[in-house]
Amino acid sequence: MIQFPDFIRKYAATTPDRRALHFEGRDFTWAQFNDRCHRMAQALLNLGVEPGGRVAFLGQNSHWLVETYFTPCMIGAIAVPINFRLSESEMVDLIADCTPTVLIVDRHFQDRAADLMRLCPSLKHLIFADWDTPTDSLPADTIHYGTLLAETPPVANDAFVDRASKSDDTMILYYTSGTTGAPMGVMLSHSNLLVNATGSGHLYGFLQEDVLLLSGPMFHLGTGSRVYTALAYGATMVVQSKFEVTETMQMIEAQKISTMTLVPTMLSMIMDHPEFSRFDFSSIRCLTYGASPMPIKLMERALDAIPGIVFCQGYGMTETSPVLTVLPPADHVPGNPMIGKLASVGKPIIYSELRVVDEDDNPVPTGQSGEVLVRGPQVMNGYWNRPDDTAHAMRGGFYHTGDAGYLDEDGYLFLVGRTKEMIISGGENVYPIETENALSTHAAVAQSAVLGLPHPHWGETVHAVVALHDGASADETDLIAHCRELIAHYKAPRGITIWDGALPLSPTNKIDKNAIRRALLDK
Repeated sequence: MIQFPDFIRKYAATTPDRRALHFEGRDFTWAQFNDRCHRMAQALLNLGVEPGGRVAFLGQNSHWLVETYFTPCMIGAIAVPINFRLSESEMVDLIADCTPTVLIVDRHFQDRAADLMRLCPSLKHLIFADWDTPTDSLPADTIHYGTLLAETPPVANDAFVDRASKSDDTMILYYTSGTTGAPMGVMLSHSNLLVNATGSGHLYGFLQEDVLLLSGPMFHLGTGSRVYTALAYGATMVVQSKFEVTETMQMIEAQKISTMTLVPTMLSMIMDHPEFSRFDFSSIRCLTYGASPMPIKLMERALDAIPGIVFCQGYGMTETSPVLTVLPPADHVPGNPMIGKLASVGKPIIYSELRVVDEDDNPVPTGQSGEVLVRGPQVMNGYWNRPDDTAHAMRGGFYHTGDAGYLDEDGYLFLVGRTKEMIISGGENVYPIETENALSTHAAVAQSAVLGLPHPHWGETVHAVVALHDGASADETDLIAHCRELIAHYKAPRGITIWDGALPLSPTNKIDKNAIRRALLDK
């Protein structure tokens, strides 16, 4: 099967002068993209990166990050995009887990990179990815990305044939939070990601002529998967360093964006912006979304304001590369026979063998809720260095998603909850155990329970209920600040309830979150 760098080489040969990438006012053709990737792959090889070695990237979205998706695998190594919203201690733990030897950093995280180089023994080389040269805040031996490319001679397309990773080899690690509280590296191969790109792309109607806006964080596969789709179809990628409403609207107009991926919260922010009507959105063909259902009223507002657009929803997760089901554009058209399915996440796509099961993994009848399981060529190679967790997640040959849902008589999947209690707040995944672990380190906290409460803007908000030790005192401000010192801010509680006495327990002596939720919602 083809590897992703083969696509870069193909389009460099067939459409060398066509735009592959745009970032911060600069265009890169397919020929330039191909040349840069091959030179950087050689440069990494010269730095001693071995087959199977890891190359980490810490920074916001950029063309440097897009290149880092592919340059390590050209020489048989593995890319590791780091979630820049993690705390320093979380980053140290992540790096200790996958032990990269090279860290590439952009201008936004120079101080953090300098600390990581000091704290992480595996890191041997720091590369600064920016238009300008390294500043004094970086170690003296920091290498400049542009200089490294300029000093590396052109490289032949077939230079790494014997060294490049194979179709089923892991090409990238995406770290995702686990139910134990420790992030786990999801190992994805060329085959996983190519099956996803080609098996779902046609349902979205992707074309080579498309101009894709990449504005969500690319350390997540939600936006990152669109990079692979763009390569598969030969489309143009317009990279935005991070989502910012006014700049996003400007880029849609200036770059004639035809498709973009967003969560409903992002669309709401665009539609509610006071300058929304001033911009030309006529180039947009398709808006794709995920993470949470699209409110019908919001969709209808967008259809009225941007004539000719269609919506398409995808549901999945990092471990499945990521798409499992799609709710296609036809089902989003007001008045269509399936408009009642808008609350669903669509039907399984062609490569997804999906079933809903009970606690013993036995399939349940149509309309009955259970855990969603899936198998297919898009399912991950496993969790990095976690064979037991991999075996548990893949027991019986099916990946256990941890999501609860049911299939209706038409084959549409409706999600009803998350068996792993994951909270989705503004498109970010938060596992309560991580927040509870942080709270447990506060001297005043005896017990804690973290759950997601409904929020009109973020979908859910992280809320903690805390029981204090006898005689101890702490307030909401103190406890939130404590969490933010230990974990990413989006994982910290937005609100805290100090419980009077011990937290309620279930018959099995576990903290009864259902009782706590009812008490909070009844107030």
